[in-house]
Amino acid sequence: MSVNQQNTKLDSNAFEELHHTYHDRLQASVLSCVRNREEAEDITSAAFEAAFANRGSFRAEAAPTTWLHAIALNKLRRSREQRKAVSLDVFNDELPSRLVVPDLSEETEHRSECRARLLRTLRQIPAIYRRVLIEHFIEGHSVRQIAKRERIPLGTVLSRIFTAKRLLREAWEAAT
Repeated sequence: MSVNQQNTKLDSNAFEELHHTYHDRLQASVLSCVRNREEAEDITSAAFEAAFANRGSFRAEAAPTTWLHAIALNKLRRSREQRKAVSLDVFNDELPSRLVVPDLSEETEHRSECRARLLRTLRQIPAIYRRVLIEHFIEGHSVRQIAKRERIPLGTVLSRIFTAKRLLREAWEAAT
């Protein structure tokens, strides 16, 4: 029985001829999808194994090579799905830290307290210095932008930022 004929049944000899004739072509086709020679070999072998196990169900509605390619494609899909799936069994009884959601309530509370303290401390600094701190560090304006907006020299802006930081630090430490 020849592989090129539309067989209604693939006997062992016909299947051996199919394997011999199309193995390398099927493997090249799979390799173009997975781009990993070992994985392509595994998928190709699994496809031929499945085809051989189910050769009695081949109905010759398509060429044997088409049927074999369909089996290989299904094996390829399953292989990709298995790679995507993560089994939590491998972690034994401990979950890795990246899978555990930390309790951020304390951190959030601490940030809220710091923010409130910072606002209170900023109010203690004269407006001329407070404004330059807010524009530069909170709003993200450059020294050049602040100088242009305030119509003052760059050196004056830098001096105000330096003084504002010193005043803020002193007020922060005094509030402790």
